[in-house]
Amino acid sequence: MSATDRGYQKPMKCATALVALLLVTISADVLAATSGRDDALCGELGEFLASILPDEQRAITLHTYWGAKEEGDRIVIASRSCEHDDYEPGKKLCAYLMENSSTEFPGYNTQRVLACLAPPGLPGDLTINSGSFSTDYGSPGRGALVDIELSPGKEPGGMTLRLKADGY
Repeated sequence: MSATDRGYQKPMKCATALVALLLVTISADVLAATSGRDDALCGELGEFLASILPDEQRAITLHTYWGAKEEGDRIVIASRSCEHDDYEPGKKLCAYLMENSSTEFPGYNTQRVLACLAPPGLPGDLTINSGSFSTDYGSPGRGALVDIELSPGKEPGGMTLRLKADGY
């Protein structure tokens, strides 16, 4: 190996180490930026759950539809609706979900909710097609028991995400 070849080895090793360090730093930033706790949904969900009084039960239901269907004289490819039982904090959460939830991938909505409420460590590559989950929100003395359910809707292509909370 010539001196010229050896002269390039050190800078290449340095460059490789620098690129590796840069990738690790970027990966950590991306993971921090995409963790559930940084999701604006967490704040909206927290406001809804914190509003539920002891011995009170509240729920919201997000319906999504993906596929082609006829509605009157037009074809609808995707749709969303949200039920809130006329509860003001539920209306606010529904308004957020109507603008900021996935219609095509309803499992992703459930994953976001779980990332807000579950202890850290939920796998980022988790795929949820349907399921029922329970957790709590708040402190041992005041909060809510939360049930999260993702299930097929009444029609093919439809999915329902239901959040039900019992205050304590």
